Amino acid sequence: MEKKDLLKHPIQHLDLYSIDGLDQLLRGFEATSFQSRNLAKSRIVLENMQKDETATIFLGIAGAIVPGGLRRVIRDMVKNHLVDVLVSTGANLTHDFIESMGFHHYIGSAHIDDATLEDLKVDRIYDTYVDNQEFGTVELFISKLASELEPRAHSSREFLAYLGSKIQDPNSILRAAYEEGVPVFCPALCDSAIGISLTHLYAQKGSNSQGQRFCIDQIRDNYEIAQIKLKSETTGAIYVGGGVPKNYIQQLEPLLDTMGYRGIDGHKYAVQITTDDPKWGGLSGCTFEEAQSWGKITKDAQMATVYIDSTIGLPLVVGAFIQSNKDFYRERNFSWVEDQLERIER
Repeated sequence: MEKKDLLKHPIQHLDLYSIDGLDQLLRGFEATSFQSRNLAKSRIVLENMQKDETATIFLGIAGAIVPGGLRRVIRDMVKNHLVDVLVSTGANLTHDFIESMGFHHYIGSAHIDDATLEDLKVDRIYDTYVDNQEFGTVELFISKLASELEPRAHSSREFLAYLGSKIQDPNSILRAAYEEGVPVFCPALCDSAIGISLTHLYAQKGSNSQGQRFCIDQIRDNYEIAQIKLKSETTGAIYVGGGVPKNYIQQLEPLLDTMGYRGIDGHKYAVQITTDDPKWGGLSGCTFEEAQSWGKITKDAQMATVYIDSTIGLPLVVGAFIQSNKDFYRERNFSWVEDQLERIER
C-alpha cells in the first residue's frame, strides 16, 4: 500500500443549502466522517438488501422503541414489507398493545422524584411516563383474550398473530403484522407484561381433559423460525438495539447446523443501530466481524453498524430509503400448517 492509495478521497463538506430531504442528507453523509458516514453506509446496505428479491429480511427490536416514539416507524416497515419477519422483546409488543387500547406514553422528565411517581402509580422510562394502572388493565385484558384459545402449547408467533387479529388500531405493529402475514416472534415473551398476563391465566384456569394448560412453547418458536431461514435463498438482518432479538436472529445458522442441515449460510446483509460498545463483550455491542467467526454472518456480507441512539438513527435511515423509493413494495407470504412452514411465496 502506498501513501497515494490512502489519500485518494477527500472529505466532502456537507452543504445544507443543497439538501432537500432525508435521502439527500444521508447521501451527503457518504463523504463525511464518523457516525454520519456509518449512517450513510447503513442506508446503502438497507437499499441493497431490499432490492435483493431472494432475501428474507429479519428485524430485531430491543430497548424502549415504542415508548421512544418509533411505533409508526416499525409499523410502516412491517406494512410496506421492508421486513419479512419481526423478532421483538415482549416489552415493545406490550407497549404497542397499550397504545392500541387508546392509552398513551407521556412526555416526562428524567429528573424527578421517583418515589413520588411510585406513589402516583406513574412508571418512568427515562424521560417518558406511562400510567401503571393502564398496565394492569392491559394485563387482565390480554389474559382474557388468551383464555379464549385452546389450552395447549402455542408458539409466540401463533399467539401474537392472534393478538394482532384482536387489535383495531391501524397504527399498531401487531395489527400490521397480522394483516400483512409478517410472523412476529418473541423469544422471551415471559419477560414482559404479556408474560405476566399469561401467567395470570395459567394460575387461574385449570387444564383441559388431557391435562394441558395454555402456555408458550419457546422451543417450537426455534423450530418455526429455523424453517424460515431454511426455506430462504438468502437472508438479511436489521438490528435496532441488541439483546435477545439480535442473538435470536443471529443464531439461525448454528441452530440449523445442530439440526443437521449442513452448509447453510449466515446472513448476507446486516445493519445494526446500537449504542453498545463491543469491548465489554456483550452481544448487544458485538460486531458483525465477530459474528462472522461463528458463521452467523457470511464472509462476504454487506454490513454496516452505526453507533447512535435508535430514536435518531432508525428514522433517518428508514426515512431516507422511503423518500427515495416512494413506490417500493416487496412481499413474502408464509404458508403455515400448525408448526410447519409449507412454503414462502414471493
